[in-house]
Amino acid sequence: MKSRLFFLLSGEHPTLPKAEFRAILESEGVKFRVLEDATQLLRVEVDPSCVDAILRRSALTRICCLEIFRCQADIGEILREARNASYEGLLGEKESFSVRVSRVRGASPHINGMTLERELGAIIPGKVVDLRNPSKEFLGILTDDLFAFGLKLGEIKPGVFVERRPCRRPFFHPTAMPAKLARCMVNLARPKPEMLILDPFCGTSSILIEAGLMGYRVMGMDVKRRMIRGSVKNLSRYGVDWEGLVVADALKNPVRQADRIVTDPPYGRSATTMGVAPNELLRGFLSFVPELLPRGGFVCLAAPSDVGLRDMGIEAGLRHVESHFIYIHRRLTREIAVFLVP
Repeated sequence: MKSRLFFLLSGEHPTLPKAEFRAILESEGVKFRVLEDATQLLRVEVDPSCVDAILRRSALTRICCLEIFRCQADIGEILREARNASYEGLLGEKESFSVRVSRVRGASPHINGMTLERELGAIIPGKVVDLRNPSKEFLGILTDDLFAFGLKLGEIKPGVFVERRPCRRPFFHPTAMPAKLARCMVNLARPKPEMLILDPFCGTSSILIEAGLMGYRVMGMDVKRRMIRGSVKNLSRYGVDWEGLVVADALKNPVRQADRIVTDPPYGRSATTMGVAPNELLRGFLSFVPELLPRGGFVCLAAPSDVGLRDMGIEAGLRHVESHFIYIHRRLTREIAVFLVP
């Protein structure tokens, strides 16, 4: 049974959070309809059971809520909608609750958040308000010129990703990808349960760690033995089993087939390309992808934005699905591209 839900997304990137959200639901086979696409907020008509998958997989979704009402960001209209809304079945007789209002990027500065919290709390038909340890939490989001109000169904705490920062792993290298981005890339590849994810340039295994923690089978390769030894330490630290860690050249790939490929090839800046020009490395690798993946398989990879990754993939016979661009510093903007084997 479909309901109206809204999702508060990370503000770390303009396009990746919403792309990851859609990719997760697509890979889970969940049908959904986007009702509204606002700054850091998606309102969706979907089966509420999808929340479990979002909470288990997402890196860039912050909070999931069952929508009670949505209106313009006007204090009079908000309170009017709150009085007319139905709260049936949302609170048990003795359950405590709290009301929080969150503001996205300074939206609606004319509305006092603390005052609105108190007024909404007085309207909700519950008798036990507990701001410290409530049984249920109602959340209002102010973004753009709208206000969405609902019952919080779940939240992804940022601490889990802080704990997996590259600098906190047993084996560290300055080129290691942050846990959030690695997990997002795995999701963009749209893996299904029990699929094998291959990273042919695994480095310190940022991508394999996140894929393994989500329950996928993982295999990694790297041309440098030191990286494979470090990967063993890192994967073991987080309890991730692997089907293979191989010292191998990705251009002489010993792996015959995988279900998905997610990788961050070396760019020749801080990471060595073993004497091969970065463009040649990417072009050569992409030419192997149709042989490694089945029809309908996805590959997600990162590269500098100036190498023409989209065109390389199309030349290799792949269908370009999407690209996202991340500014790193003055000399590097990273492109995250997703391709499909037609």
